[in-house]
Amino acid sequence: MKMAPQQAMGSLFCGPGTFLFFLALGCMATPGTHLCTRGSIDEATICASVPSISEEDVRAASSGDPSICQVTLAQYACIPRSWLRVWKEDFLTSLYPCLVARGLPSALDPAYSTLLFSKIDLPVLETALERFSQQFSPAVLSDQWAGVLFNGLWGRLGPAFQAREAQATWSRWLARLQPFLLHPEAFDCLAAQNTSCETFHNLTSALNDIYSSLEVEKQRKIFEGMVAFLLQEGSGSHCQHEAVPGLNSSSWLADYLGFFLEHATQEELKRLADEPKLQMLVRDPATLHLVSQLHLMPDLANFYTALLTSPPSLDLSSIPDTLICHLSPETLKNTEVEDVLALAQRLNKVCFDPTPQPDGNKSVLELPSREAIQVASGLLSSFRNFSEAVLRRLGQTALGLSVPQIEGQISGQDLVAALPTLAQVRAWSPAQSRALTHRLLDSGYKVLDGQSLAALGSLVGGLNSTWLQSLAPDVVLEAVKDPEFAQHLTHIPPILKTAFVEQVALAVPSPIALVQAMPDTLANAIPSEMLAFSPDDLPRFDDLNSQRWTQVQAAMFFDKVVKNVSDFNSLSPYILHGFTCASASSLDMEQVRHLAKVMERKNVSLGAEQLSCLAKRVTEDGIPEDLDSYPRDMLLFLSPSAYTRTGDCKNFFIRVGESNQDVLQKDSPLRSRLLSEALTCLGISGTQVSEEDIRILGWLACDLPGRYINSSAEVLLPRLEQCGGPFSPDQKEAVNLALRSSNSPYGPPSRWSISTLNALQRLLSSFDRHIIQNISQSVLSAWLKRALPFPPWAGQNLRAFIQNHPSSRYRRAARPTAQCGKAEITDITEDLVLYSEEALRNCLNASVVAVNLHKLKDFPFTYEQEAIFKEKLDEFYPNGYPEFVISKLGYLFNLVTLNQISKWKVTSVETLEAVLKANFRRDDLVMAVINNYLQRGGPLNVTFLNTIGSKYLCGLTDEQLSSIEPSVLRKAKPLNPSACSQAQKNILYPKAKTSFQGIAFPKYYTLIQPYLGGAPTQDLKDLSQKNVNMDIETFKELQKEVILPLTPEEVRGLLGRNLMGLKAEEENSPVRAWILNQRQESLDDLGIGLSGGIPNGYIVFSFRDKN
Repeated sequence: MKMAPQQAMGSLFCGPGTFLFFLALGCMATPGTHLCTRGSIDEATICASVPSISEEDVRAASSGDPSICQVTLAQYACIPRSWLRVWKEDFLTSLYPCLVARGLPSALDPAYSTLLFSKIDLPVLETALERFSQQFSPAVLSDQWAGVLFNGLWGRLGPAFQAREAQATWSRWLARLQPFLLHPEAFDCLAAQNTSCETFHNLTSALNDIYSSLEVEKQRKIFEGMVAFLLQEGSGSHCQHEAVPGLNSSSWLADYLGFFLEHATQEELKRLADEPKLQMLVRDPATLHLVSQLHLMPDLANFYTALLTSPPSLDLSSIPDTLICHLSPETLKNTEVEDVLALAQRLNKVCFDPTPQPDGNKSVLELPSREAIQVASGLLSSFRNFSEAVLRRLGQTALGLSVPQIEGQISGQDLVAALPTLAQVRAWSPAQSRALTHRLLDSGYKVLDGQSLAALGSLVGGLNSTWLQSLAPDVVLEAVKDPEFAQHLTHIPPILKTAFVEQVALAVPSPIALVQAMPDTLANAIPSEMLAFSPDDLPRFDDLNSQRWTQVQAAMFFDKVVKNVSDFNSLSPYILHGFTCASASSLDMEQVRHLAKVMERKNVSLGAEQLSCLAKRVTEDGIPEDLDSYPRDMLLFLSPSAYTRTGDCKNFFIRVGESNQDVLQKDSPLRSRLLSEALTCLGISGTQVSEEDIRILGWLACDLPGRYINSSAEVLLPRLEQCGGPFSPDQKEAVNLALRSSNSPYGPPSRWSISTLNALQRLLSSFDRHIIQNISQSVLSAWLKRALPFPPWAGQNLRAFIQNHPSSRYRRAARPTAQCGKAEITDITEDLVLYSEEALRNCLNASVVAVNLHKLKDFPFTYEQEAIFKEKLDEFYPNGYPEFVISKLGYLFNLVTLNQISKWKVTSVETLEAVLKANFRRDDLVMAVINNYLQRGGPLNVTFLNTIGSKYLCGLTDEQLSSIEPSVLRKAKPLNPSACSQAQKNILYPKAKTSFQGIAFPKYYTLIQPYLGGAPTQDLKDLSQKNVNMDIETFKELQKEVILPLTPEEVRGLLGRNLMGLKAEEENSPVRAWILNQRQESLDDLGIGLSGGIPNGYIVFSFRDKN
């Protein structure tokens, strides 16, 4: 039977029905080597059914004729050797795209690859590989075709490799083979072709030479291939034999893995050797030297260090610096005091010293690793008391102090004496800084002047805002003038920042003096209204230009600044992002265009309303010829048809695809319209998209519906992984279908590796149960252990991944026995994520949860696991939670009841802030906490409003809203009451109007705009005379009965340059109702094509007012 060249790769390679045929190939199929051949090839047998081609066809192909893609790999392989002499040295570069275009390899293609390359002279092949490696990066190679081609290449080159001993020769050849070696299938073929261990050792050495030049993911893929070779099925741990020299070396890890050991996991190392053997291997001097140059993954570093410190333990001084931060806390118990202090000095240098910036600056806060803090905690656990001398010598290792140690094992006198050292420790946790500052103040530490306040240094974040407000304002002003102390204010809680700003404001005579006195670490907390400078009273340009203002802050003085500078290039991005239509109304066309180009050069981030306005201003006289010099985000608000004057539509959408996708909400009409227009531009009428289409679409590809994923998974899945979601149900269903498909670019889930899961990490939350259950248990467990210790780079994705599949195999396998014994849990770590609910309930003591409550937020526990933590906490606090516990609840807040909250005593706004920071799912619980605070005397002041923000403002009662003083609203951060009821808006608007009165336009409009939903008709008429350029979204939020009396000219005055927005909304409320209430001739005067008004000559009677 003739086998079609395009037969699916899933064909039986050595199935019973073709046994004799494949025996002629020397075929011995083994799992994982389906793209490889083993043994000799019988050319007559495998070529018998291949259609023949002429020598002229071969010559035409060698000359670059497009017909090369009409010839199959089988046909090339089966031609006489002499015909191939006409092939040029770039034949492989031309051949590869044709192979990929024909689809997946057939079951016979590995044999044809071997046959083809056996006929090509080595010098020609060497040059062909050189050119191929220069043109094709590993990223663009198909895993399947890379394996097929490498199978033939290694069959030809393998014997030559083994005959060459010069390291330089190896390295040169490996550079040419690199595009293939970065695909795990290549290592399958090394095993299938019986590559010797000596050759593999040489291969490892040569790969070491190029290790540092490889991207991390490429390093990982090579490592996975190396492990596959060393764990050949049926042979145990390959290349290890006690009786064979070279295979019994104690430096085996360094010899056969080299620098690639950096990517190993604990499970992978255990598969290569049993634990007693590993204990010997890891202590080898050559291997220890190698490890001292590597940054092992946390799970392997912990395991490696545990092997070194298990009996007979190495001296701690022999452990490499790269592992010192991974010492087990249990290992450090009962360490002598002097040894502890000596090790602390080493920890300070290795684990806690910040990496210098390129300019040598170490002031940038870099949080120490969780492992480093655990080591410090273990190191300090043997202390009973901490004297001043000990605290001074600890330095950064003091981060290992627990709150109970701070409160009970340090005398007040020693704490005050050691303050100069403790105040320099970076990255105290909130709980530690609170405990230390409270202990200091309770021990008699007095803050009498700015110097004594500044002396608190890094502990300042633990201060209570109420206590700070009790200090004399001059004391606070003096402290913030200290540059070193000012840097410590960068990461303090927002409430405390507000308190600092309020105190400094009280100490200076004017807003201008406030700007001059405020350090840049506090500038973004200055109330916006204090930056609404009068026209003749503006701070020095340098004072304004050096601060990191928020967008709303910068909008307060943007108009004044742009009027007083001749070159917009001198403006910082933090002033430029204060652009508004109203503030730029005085600029002419040339100035606006110059301003926009500066914004593009300085990568200024603008919002949708700003960009829409900028687009209108820039294109008032038509599309500029140099449109590519303007902010690419601005193109989101232009029509591609307008762009064709300066370039084709593809260039337009390339620019759109490179813009910030977060400017437009997913599923918004404008975003949907852009995608539709992009597909039209590309001529895509069906659901098939190409790599080139995806490149042009950019982030617009993230919005393609599931039917496109079904048709084009190979090119779309990698792009969707970059999108990161959120994905629609339709997209999620298509993603799962594509990943389960035999055509998935990632292969079947059962063959996924750690690299595959890394490549799919942003799609994790989309995986269904079927996919999870088909991933190898060892791979999934190893990957989770690597992912869990990191900060929540994909916290919600990882949480959803684990939450959606609580009964999957990896959790059952990781479950400790119900009888805990020595396995009793003593800390909250990432390992607990892998515990079953039964094990947590039986092995976790309530006191461990209570002491380590703040750590729960760091890990993606399931809801069921969180319920157990909550049970344990209730067990420890049977009479209700103290206030300091409420502030640490985090995710557990979702599990409390309204009845429990009613028994709380929330008296601190800091507690309220901590609750609002939690990832809560029930607004009724949050409002219960807010009301608990207010009912216990919490004031409705600036700090309160800044804490609850816009989201919970509307949850307050009408009575509570009515009690807010206008002065409080004036000083609070900008609020948006658009979600409030009309009655609430009607309460808030008069307060806002009163609070902002006296502030000149356009700053007044910027401040009042969010409250206009409660404005009466007369106020809107007044605004129509002020050139405010109201955006259409704000207009739609106005009360319908309030806008009905407005004349078309008054509406023109309100909307200004945004008038065309009425046309887009003419069928929607409240615009439609307003149109129906106007005379058509007045609407015609607007010149935007509105229809539906009252025809000319009609008289309208109103029966709403009988009088």
